Amino acid sequence: MSNTAATVFSIILSSWAIGCGTTTNVAEDGGTPCSASSCQDEAPPESVCREHVAADILDDGCGVFVAGIAAGGDDANPGTKAKPVFSVQYAIDLARRGRGRVFLCSDGFLGNVRLPAGVDLLGGFNCWRWGRADADPLSTLQEIRDSDPIVTVEPASASDTGAADGVSTIANILARSEGPISVLVQSNTVVEILRSEIRTSYGWGGRDGEKWPWPNQAADGPDGQYGGHACSAATVPGGAAPENRCEGGMPSFGGKGGDGMPDGAEDGGTGSPAALNPTSSGRGGRGERENFACERGDPGSDGNPGKVGAIGEGIGRITETGWEGGKAGDGERGTPGQGGGGAGGQRGGFALCGVTTKGGAGGGSGGAGGCGGRGGRGGENGHPTIGIVALHAKVTVRDTHIITLDAGPGGDGGPPEDGGEGGRGAPGGSFGDGSMWSCHGANGGNGGPGGYGGPGRGGDSIGIAYLDEDQLEIEGVTYEFGPPGKGGTSWELFEEEGMVTGQDGNKVETLRFPE
Repeated sequence: MSNTAATVFSIILSSWAIGCGTTTNVAEDGGTPCSASSCQDEAPPESVCREHVAADILDDGCGVFVAGIAAGGDDANPGTKAKPVFSVQYAIDLARRGRGRVFLCSDGFLGNVRLPAGVDLLGGFNCWRWGRADADPLSTLQEIRDSDPIVTVEPASASDTGAADGVSTIANILARSEGPISVLVQSNTVVEILRSEIRTSYGWGGRDGEKWPWPNQAADGPDGQYGGHACSAATVPGGAAPENRCEGGMPSFGGKGGDGMPDGAEDGGTGSPAALNPTSSGRGGRGERENFACERGDPGSDGNPGKVGAIGEGIGRITETGWEGGKAGDGERGTPGQGGGGAGGQRGGFALCGVTTKGGAGGGSGGAGGCGGRGGRGGENGHPTIGIVALHAKVTVRDTHIITLDAGPGGDGGPPEDGGEGGRGAPGGSFGDGSMWSCHGANGGNGGPGGYGGPGRGGDSIGIAYLDEDQLEIEGVTYEFGPPGKGGTSWELFEEEGMVTGQDGNKVETLRFPE
């Protein structure tokens, strides 16, 4: 452009170059006080704003200016170069109903922001001259406490007149999040991220499986019942089989005591459920015969422990608020203890009762087994670290460096609940002068403990997570990853190699998530 042309251009633009600010009824020093319409009349045409902004020339009226306190930033200001505002979110709220641009000088600003699609966030300018800052070309957005994304791009509303084109440009910004996600781009938006640096903080570890509260809820087995007294009937009943109706569908029964009869006796019943490894456990005692006395029942075997829960799997899902993950499976419930065997009955008749028609004492029944304990709760999957989350949105990322820190480890599997105690076996009925008792039922086995909860999966370290393959454009993007999260730990009870380890996370530049 010639000097003459430049002079003419300066004269033409002087009415908006030295005039009003960006807020109604506020004038810059030396300018004419604004009326409801005069500032709009004196602002540069949008075509001039676009041309100048593309050349890093910033004019009052083309956007809202933001600077730190040292450079005069104050939210009581109108947001001009001479009188910038201080808060980035306040500037965005002005721009969304103005020209749709926010200019940030090369300073640091606290607080996460919500940016309507169509409002631009342009940083890296000198805080006094408002030209391009050569020494520090980025403006920093940082939050020291909040774990939400530092920038969330959201759909514009009908009242956002400054966001009319619907496309946000984020340029020359250092977005330093204190959470595991730095930038979240919601559905139905369009955004360009240019010449920026995107940094996450650390991913959160998945919570360990929660311990079951005290007291233990696995039911103890009921005790066995006494057998009938000798000579009280022709057939004297043995103790009835006690039942423990356990949650989960598998009950435990103590073995019934054998009946006493005049010329013989019934064997005691076997406790249930049957042991997985058949032995003499829970076997009923033999009833009295001509050449040998009645026998006690055998104790029931303890229940088996539950299996460890399934390990955590999957990458989770991205949502309009961030990321949602799964967890490992809960451990299986332990099996009930086997009921104790019932005692054999006693032979009666003339030798015991003085008459031939009366039976001997009934055998005591075995105690029922305790119920199995509940399985431990599964550990949660670790939270990934993600530089940019893009939902159903058109996202372009160019000449940008993405840094993720360590992803979260998976949670450990929770401890199981112990099984209930087995019930006590009962004596048989009395005989003789009433001071002697017939054969004794056996104790039931303890319920097996539940299995440990499964271990959670470690979180991934991801540059860009997205939903729509055809809506993502990447050019000149570099990545720097922290380590992915380690899988959690759990244990398989009574196994030779008892430790169970969850899956570790992965490092990946871009990752498409399921719906």
